[in-house]
Amino acid sequence: MVDIYADDAVLVVKPGKNAVGKEQIRKAFEAIATYFEHTLEVKQAGLEILEAGDTALVLAKTLVTAKGQPDMERKATYVFKRNANGTRVCVIDNSYGHELLEPQV
Repeated sequence: MVDIYADDAVLVVKPGKNAVGKEQIRKAFEAIATYFEHTLEVKQAGLEILEAGDTALVLAKTLVTAKGQPDMERKATYVFKRNANGTRVCVIDNSYGHELLEPQV
């Protein structure tokens, strides 16, 4: 799964905690899968893609479910860039969207 990320990509693991680079992102995904007992399911319920040159901003309505957790809807924000091969790779993965602006308790 980390192949869709740029080498220096940023993944928002949770507000206040980011994984940077493919190795940290891989470790974060492994920890997330373990935490949710491999039941985490993420679906996109709507997308808006804004493109400018080699950059794409993706706004998504994301539905998140996992065993023993309440279902959540997030308004995610992703940024993709075209790499040297012409393939788009994710450089910022922020499934929390504007929630990052809210005070954390």
